[in-house]
Amino acid sequence: NLDFGRLVRPTLAALAGEDVLVVVSAGGRPVAALGPLPDNARAASYLRYDELLPKTSVFVTNAGFGGVQAALSYGVPQVLAGVTEDKPEVTTRVAWAGAGIDLRTGTPTPDAVGAAVRRVLTEPSYRAAARRLQAENATHDTLGEIEHGLAEASARTLRSPTASAG
Repeated sequence: NLDFGRLVRPTLAALAGEDVLVVVSAGGRPVAALGPLPDNARAASYLRYDELLPKTSVFVTNAGFGGVQAALSYGVPQVLAGVTEDKPEVTTRVAWAGAGIDLRTGTPTPDAVGAAVRRVLTEPSYRAAARRLQAENATHDTLGEIEHGLAEASARTLRSPTASAG
């Protein structure tokens, strides 16, 4: 996220000649930090997922868990380029589920990004898989499940015999 040359600039270069609108977040930094934008690109210092993702056809991401989950909650297929922290696991799972393409690098070329975006946009299976995950996720009461799990763990702890030092 800190180095726009890793994913943002290759994405802008890849899609500059395409008939698409590219929307970029500068991650809280000034938009000028992105450098020159192609005519089909718009940028903001910060964008809220709940405002952007409902209007998004494909999400190009560094595979941060929060962003990936947000995109899936809106049924948006993804192109993922992440190789640090938990990102390889995240990219593998999204690709395995058919909801996106794992570029298997943190520094993709414009050609790789462009080909992946075109594939996601033209093959309906990616959108269908993302929507399937969206529907599946919507069936979960996440906070209720966490509360239930904590209550069960607490009950087990209270029932277990305590060791005493003798």
